[in-house]
Amino acid sequence: MSNPEAPDLTYDGMTVGDVFVDTSVTVTAESIAEFRRAIQAGVGPAAIGEGTCAPPTMVAMWTVPRVMFREWNVPAGGIHARQRWQCAKSIHAGSELRIRISLKEKFVRKERPWVVFESRLTDAGGEEVASGEMTIVWPQ
Repeated sequence: MSNPEAPDLTYDGMTVGDVFVDTSVTVTAESIAEFRRAIQAGVGPAAIGEGTCAPPTMVAMWTVPRVMFREWNVPAGGIHARQRWQCAKSIHAGSELRIRISLKEKFVRKERPWVVFESRLTDAGGEEVASGEMTIVWPQ
């Protein structure tokens, strides 16, 4: 979750190319099971790969700026305008993933500031596991 002690990130304080998250996470069987319970996947007969293979949507939870930012907070009042997500390969328990979130674009449309954050997740070998973009109408 975000850090309540951190300052709010400002539109003027961001530059295209800024990296806001560069961290890693180890996917565990426990985190896969907890995610499956939260989305109610695998209820009933055993799902293929249950316990060892993460649902494709699991990695999306590590791409949300409000959740992943530690040194800044995304201020309240923005609008989540659009999101694109693509999984490139399966993720299994024991996988070490590198998560990078950077500012891809910022622009003004109809007198409102907009930002596009780009997320990239790679495995220990540097191969892309998933990627996505989140567009936010930045709060004024």
